[in-house]
Amino acid sequence: MKTVFLKSWLVFVCTLALSAHAADTPRQLVENTSTQMTERLLTDKERVQTQEYYLEQLIDEIILPIVDHRRMAKRVLGKHWKRASKAQQKSFTASFKHKVIRTYAGAFKAFNGEEIRYDPARLNDEGNQALVKSQIIRPGAASIRVDYKLYLNKEKWRVFDVIIEGVSLTKSFRDQVGQSIEQHGLAKTISKLASEYKDEAPEIRLGAHSWGPYLGKTLPNYGLAADIVSAAFAQSGYKVNIEFMPWNRVGDGINSGELDGSLASWYSEERSEHNLFSDAYIENKLVFVKRDNDPFEFESTAQAKAYLQNRSYRLGIFEDYAYGEEFQQISPLFQVESRNYCSQLFRDVASKELDLALVDHWIAQQELNDKEHIADHLTQVSGTLSSRSLHVTIAKNSTQADDLVNAFNLGLRRLKDNGDYQRLLKKHQYPDS
Repeated sequence: MKTVFLKSWLVFVCTLALSAHAADTPRQLVENTSTQMTERLLTDKERVQTQEYYLEQLIDEIILPIVDHRRMAKRVLGKHWKRASKAQQKSFTASFKHKVIRTYAGAFKAFNGEEIRYDPARLNDEGNQALVKSQIIRPGAASIRVDYKLYLNKEKWRVFDVIIEGVSLTKSFRDQVGQSIEQHGLAKTISKLASEYKDEAPEIRLGAHSWGPYLGKTLPNYGLAADIVSAAFAQSGYKVNIEFMPWNRVGDGINSGELDGSLASWYSEERSEHNLFSDAYIENKLVFVKRDNDPFEFESTAQAKAYLQNRSYRLGIFEDYAYGEEFQQISPLFQVESRNYCSQLFRDVASKELDLALVDHWIAQQELNDKEHIADHLTQVSGTLSSRSLHVTIAKNSTQADDLVNAFNLGLRRLKDNGDYQRLLKKHQYPDS
């Protein structure tokens, strides 16, 4: 019976991956998402069999977003839910989510492309709850009945229970939790569950510094760069722990072993001696910012050289950035000065302590749009000096260096293939996305 239950749960979790809008019937949700999930299981069969946390991440990424695990957790805790504090409710819900993922992740490894048949959805009189019945067809064995209960919430269908051969998932868990509460009490039961079912995905420690709209503690998901890197590593079952610090300390942290690598770096031969570079995940276009009344323009390196002859310009850059070959060609034409922060560069150009700043195009747009008192005096120069590719770097002396870089590259390709990469660009309002 346990094997039957696990195989049935496998089919349940295989059916819940796509966004479920009211325009989609519950049956369509079940059938369409079943196809998506089973395809991933078959195409990634080797990784599913060998990488435990990849499988758990797959469940979390595809299935859990449209399963109302909070409502399920509330039903499991039953009458004890109101007795629990908000902190206990939050802890129990998180633990319940990991319990569901971990308890049944093993069933995925047994998936072998079984046929699933679905009956038409049955709606209640109000049209806001649905029951979808299905059968798992097993050659040479009795079929297994699996029913799904869904409800309509803010124009989206969400699953709140699954019934396998007449046994409710939430009731089964509720009986287990209820027995534990009787024996140990509510607080100890929640604490024990939190200890047993916490997120144990392997962590990667990456250093980062605040950098315009790309990275920052106060930005949504820490900014676009952090969002892409975290999502790409998550595809392989890794959790990224981002530690913000001044840029010069990132290198120190990598050298000391405190960090596994850097979240965002431009390539240089010097850095490549000690670090492995991932595939590029963003292109940074380098542009000049000047005061409104300054005649400086940039069309080409040759044009800039001709204009700057017999002129003295102070150019502001970030300290210890790998600006690349194009910058090395023109830097002797300027009096180059370093600054630590974006705001310093723009402020110093506006106050005439610098004549120009060399920055990423998106940073220039953001700074000039957001800071009116400075933007009134500054403008972005047309023309791009160069493009620099943004990479994750992992210290070569790390025993996991090759594995981590390969995991990121694979995850990045998958994000681009499934459309999530483009969605992240739009979510953060990246230019031309």
